[in-house]
Amino acid sequence: MHLDDIIAAKRAAWSGPRAADAAARGRLNPVVPGRFAAALSGPDVSVIAEIKPKSPSKGHLLDPELAVPTARKYVAGGASAVSVLGDTPYFGGSPELVRTVAEHPDITVPVLFKDFLVDTRQVRLAHDCGADAVLVIVRAVDDVLLRDLVQTAHGLGIEALVETFGQDEVDRALTANARVIGINNRDLATFTVDLDNAARLRRDIPRGVLTVSESGLSGRPDIDRIAVAGFDAALIGESLLSSPDPAAQVRSYAGVPILEVAS
Repeated sequence: MHLDDIIAAKRAAWSGPRAADAAARGRLNPVVPGRFAAALSGPDVSVIAEIKPKSPSKGHLLDPELAVPTARKYVAGGASAVSVLGDTPYFGGSPELVRTVAEHPDITVPVLFKDFLVDTRQVRLAHDCGADAVLVIVRAVDDVLLRDLVQTAHGLGIEALVETFGQDEVDRALTANARVIGINNRDLATFTVDLDNAARLRRDIPRGVLTVSESGLSGRPDIDRIAVAGFDAALIGESLLSSPDPAAQVRSYAGVPILEVAS
């Protein structure tokens, strides 16, 4: 299953009027503007730990009913934020799953609504489910929609983590006034992982823009590498979900000092 297929299906699903059942109750916890960015702004590499029930390539990863207990373990291990999949067909998540984690009193860190955004109504849905940020994938949208998604998030008081892979996508993210830019280490066309590509791109992102290294991070040496490259945070999913002790795994990643901020 390739990104283009997922995006086509998502566009079809959002092509007409859509009732967002998970948002029907409205947002319970109030928006704290800047909360997600603040969580990534420390002197060490921050860990965004992911709740992902399944993936097209790896299959089953986590029973959804274990989302809150797993998120608790992430927080206990020192995660700065939790990412929860809002997509159901391909990744087994849902907006309601995001809401369940975001509204739970034990989850005291910001929550990222991770989905394939093709409509600004999805940003409103994420907001109403209690999320502090949304993921926006640059290659999934044109420049107009990219700007609209980022502006909608900012207007609602939540953040947009704008995901890129190549230099052109980084440039597009900056033009759209992204305040947090993610660089995916995995090429979504070939599924190969290249941390050196992310390090090169990181050097061209100006100070003041937070940076997140995404995907393909499987151990402490990888966290050390992105720390040297100057990344503010790491988004980690499958290596945590496959760990027998997620809290200890997060603990081994968290607190790694950013050794060199690239200019």
